[in-house]
Amino acid sequence: MEVAILGTGNAGCAHAVKLYENGHNVRLIKTSSTLHGDNYNIIKKLKGINVIDNTTNGVRKFVPISMITKDIEKGINGADIVLIFTQTLQHEALAKRVSKYFIPGQIVVLIPGNMGSFYFANQSQPGVIFAEGETTPYNARITMPGEVTISFKNVRNAVAFLKNKQNSHYLSKIDELFGEHKFLRSNVIESAMHNPNLIVHTVGTIMSASRIEFSKGQFWMYQEAFTDSIWNIIADLDEEKNRVIKAFDGEESSYLEACKWRNEENLTLDALNVFNSFAATSNIGPTNINTRYIYEDVPNGLCLLESLSKKIGIETPITSSLISLASSLSKVDYRSNARTVESLGLGNLTISEFKELL
Repeated sequence: MEVAILGTGNAGCAHAVKLYENGHNVRLIKTSSTLHGDNYNIIKKLKGINVIDNTTNGVRKFVPISMITKDIEKGINGADIVLIFTQTLQHEALAKRVSKYFIPGQIVVLIPGNMGSFYFANQSQPGVIFAEGETTPYNARITMPGEVTISFKNVRNAVAFLKNKQNSHYLSKIDELFGEHKFLRSNVIESAMHNPNLIVHTVGTIMSASRIEFSKGQFWMYQEAFTDSIWNIIADLDEEKNRVIKAFDGEESSYLEACKWRNEENLTLDALNVFNSFAATSNIGPTNINTRYIYEDVPNGLCLLESLSKKIGIETPITSSLISLASSLSKVDYRSNARTVESLGLGNLTISEFKELL
């Protein structure tokens, strides 16, 4: 297929490599004027990406990419599928720039979505198919400009479609990309709430703020942060999240069980042991409190959860406390510019009208 990727950061570059290897024609489109500029300039000059792939025994190789461009219209035109791998903070602004180029029948997938598909759908032609994922198929980092290191692949992933029942037959087309999207969520709210960053990024960083600052770049969050008492907080946050998922007719799951489902072939294993195995090979960081684990995942994750809970009339004291703590730590009011039911254009809908749009 012709696949356009919006975003030339860690995820965009890694998944461009994997799409090429899987036989697809890839267009890699830079949308930001600030992030990863040096990387873009080098891959543009090279006409491809250097990769170290630890999912294939650390193989080093060069992968050519047929189109690397800042011309959004050119990159999207004629693509069968458009993958949006930008930070979720960019969704609203990006939708205003790119939605006019989508055409009926095109499949647009946001990974992760965090319900951002509403921004794009509200400004697109009828007939464009929108889907959301929870986390990227591959985990990767740009290790130097022009080079990406791929560390692991999730074995399973799920997507949700806007107007899920009408669009679910497009799942097989998305599964052709990486071979792991064989599963549907009930709706985009369920998908957004099962984004793991909402749980571990926020709790792990907020509750380890002093350790992060004291360690001066030597903090290994997944190995250090999640002690017994922190799992108690995550369990309570999971309960709040699942009450919201259930209220919007979705399927509940704890963070640990969802983590096992994504990462482990053998689903009979203990979920905490699976997490600990993942943690043992995870990357270092964050290095300070000014991290996307806070400035992205609090307003677009926790605040979204809080907003949905208010819409449905559910109390979420742990969620609200974490938002307030994060705002105090950073001296930023994350609720003031958060992704909410209102910011998505859904604030005036009744619950039944809201569910109908899902």
